[in-house]
Amino acid sequence: MEVEEGLPRVLAIVGPTASGKSRLGSWLAKRLALPVLCCDSVQVYRGLDIGSAKPDAALQARTPHRLVDLVDPDADFSAGDYAAAALAEVGEGPALFAGGTGFYLRGTAWTNSGDGSADADDAARAAFTGSWEAREREAPGCVHVALSQADPDTAKKIHPRNVVRALRALWLCEAHSGPVSALRAADPPRPRLALALVVLEPEAVPLDRAIDARCDAMMRAGLVAEVEMLRKAGYDARHKSMRSLGYRQLLDHLAGHLSLADAVAAIKLATRHYARRQRTYFKTQLPCALRIPVTAPLWEPAVDLAEETASWLPGVQRFLFNTGGGAKT
Repeated sequence: MEVEEGLPRVLAIVGPTASGKSRLGSWLAKRLALPVLCCDSVQVYRGLDIGSAKPDAALQARTPHRLVDLVDPDADFSAGDYAAAALAEVGEGPALFAGGTGFYLRGTAWTNSGDGSADADDAARAAFTGSWEAREREAPGCVHVALSQADPDTAKKIHPRNVVRALRALWLCEAHSGPVSALRAADPPRPRLALALVVLEPEAVPLDRAIDARCDAMMRAGLVAEVEMLRKAGYDARHKSMRSLGYRQLLDHLAGHLSLADAVAAIKLATRHYARRQRTYFKTQLPCALRIPVTAPLWEPAVDLAEETASWLPGVQRFLFNTGGGAKT
């Protein structure tokens, strides 16, 4: 895929949760003299810190991280909201993204006419979303079923457990009075950024161990107390932010529906399932000008990042700073 001239050039470090994106992103940010633009649908919420693995004050003092703490936990924050904030940070480029929310990255790098106009009527969208969220709580899976009836082609591309994406697509069908797949076929995605990807693809078994270890570390760091504090502040499962991984399971624990051990086990299992969905998304849903697969377990301190990046970092620098040499998939 050739780079379209005139577009801001960006590098994105992507991959499944716990694969080492934050470590590599921070390391590259220093060498490229760029801030890290966090691409995480939970880190945008204030107060959701431990469970989202949000960069702490010490890390941010060493390496600036942007696009965190954008809204309160009760905000209705969308991929379109993220794209607007991210594009303002990118400016004319270059820029460095790091994170696991591929849907946010795609919505920033690519656009369809019609998607944004559907969000213009905020009140109608909020009412539609609230109604379907209530139905989903009563009958899990109903949003995806409704989307399958309204737009089978789009539904096939969205995992049944990804309620956020399914609900967004269902709203677009409602707003445009027809399948959003037909709208997008008539108006194919247009790039807003020239995108290069470093895709972390560690083996599944060691990644599962890393996921479990990170969950245990979050519990030791006080995740239960964080969720309790948020609950006391009035945030609960009514709010999209509090249905994120870790938060929804611990809300069930605090409500007496799960023991702490069962809640932790549920978090680990759900996170492993999420990691597998992320792998699939990053393989199929992000067109890019340059793609670099990395299989090393970058979360391990013993992995030398200078050695790991030696073969491809010069090419990334040429791409980002447009110093010659075409970039191809």
